Amino acid sequence: MHLYFRHLAAAMLIITFAACTKTETIEPQAEGQDRILTYNIVNVQGEPISGAVNDRDSSITIYLPFYRQLVVLEPEITVPEGATVTPASGTLIEDLLDVFHSGRDIKYTVTAKDGSKRTYTLRIVVQQPDVVLDELSTATETKEFTIDTRLAYDMIAINLTGSGFMENNELMKMVLVDDTGKELPPIGLSITNVGNLYKVGGVITKYTDPQEPVLRELKTGLYKIRVYSYGKNATTQFPVKINKL
Repeated sequence: MHLYFRHLAAAMLIITFAACTKTETIEPQAEGQDRILTYNIVNVQGEPISGAVNDRDSSITIYLPFYRQLVVLEPEITVPEGATVTPASGTLIEDLLDVFHSGRDIKYTVTAKDGSKRTYTLRIVVQQPDVVLDELSTATETKEFTIDTRLAYDMIAINLTGSGFMENNELMKMVLVDDTGKELPPIGLSITNVGNLYKVGGVITKYTDPQEPVLRELKTGLYKIRVYSYGKNATTQFPVKINKL
């Protein structure tokens, strides 16, 4: 009997405590007005390419389908009423290949009606296969090229095989990289390789004055070869040696 009264007392205590407890409703924190609401690429056929806006790290990520091969982007941006964005909606992102090759940042600053500001960084992800280069040299044998600038005409041709190349040479670039990591000016691409997805050829020629930029900067030494193919690039593991006479 005493056990029954103890359980009853405990139950009444729980009911009394629950009755005295209040439930408070916490209003969600108001979202800032210095935000990008939507970011879409509209210079495409069909549906726009929608960007993913992340307010936590102030980033915008867009995924570009490889088959579109866009070289200019036209973004359409919306912000809260009374806010402005710089660069403005509709401002073209030109020379997209330079953005890919240089890795330079594209940023947007939103200024709210109350004067608060936030800067977003655009991240462009190209959905394309990686570039793979077959080596010209090995760990024990270095491939050599020689160009004689004392002659009226001379040239060296650097032909690479691999994968991930473009049919259009205008979407590609080949450069020499010296032992400090510095890139020389681009090498002219051979037009005979247009349409070959497994081979890319570069030509350095001595036949005019002033000499082409890559030849002016070229010195005898070891160079790795880097190939840019639209939004991806690859560099040979082993260098070649170029002799400039």
